[in-house]
Amino acid sequence: MDTYIRPSDDVLREAATPSALFIPAISPPSERTLTDERALPLLSIVRLLDRAGEALGRDKSGAHRHIQIAAALLRAQSESNSAQRGRLPGTGRRALAPWQVDRATRFIDANLQKKITISDVAALTRLSASHFSRAFRATVGEAPHAYIMRRRVERAQRLIRVTNQPLVEIALECGFADQAHLTKLFRRVVGICPGAWRRMQGGDTRQLAA
Repeated sequence: MDTYIRPSDDVLREAATPSALFIPAISPPSERTLTDERALPLLSIVRLLDRAGEALGRDKSGAHRHIQIAAALLRAQSESNSAQRGRLPGTGRRALAPWQVDRATRFIDANLQKKITISDVAALTRLSASHFSRAFRATVGEAPHAYIMRRRVERAQRLIRVTNQPLVEIALECGFADQAHLTKLFRRVVGICPGAWRRMQGGDTRQLAA
């Protein structure tokens, strides 16, 4: 027997709100049937994959982002339909529901320049911090802290590519403690320092501090 946890109307309305990052515009629900509500994340997955295909040739990090969230939503949807109530099939580990993945990742992306605590994100999904951390890792494939750091690096990549801001300003705008912190995490995620990466993108040579 399939299991499905119906989120509140407020959550469904929030999930239906367009996101500049990855969620397409979907009309707010009124008297949606259970089938309609199941279709909401599936529509998002299809459109995410379409966007990934469009971005692949010009923005590989953006395409990767779309694919990762689509995969997370698909895993979460699979979990909600699993006969093993509240657990990932074959793993025994609890997973996040699609609305929880959506709410958590939206919050993280909207607050990258600020301090983000796991407790703050967990509260949005109505879970304890420890439960959320385990479920997030089981669903998305990486721990919340690692996910936040990677998203900060990806935002830094975007700013480096499209602006001539000094790296110290980009570091602060992306939530890093300072330029050295940016450089350390950037090198870990991308493989080279941000200054060298900027040169590869043809950025302003006056702003190439590593």
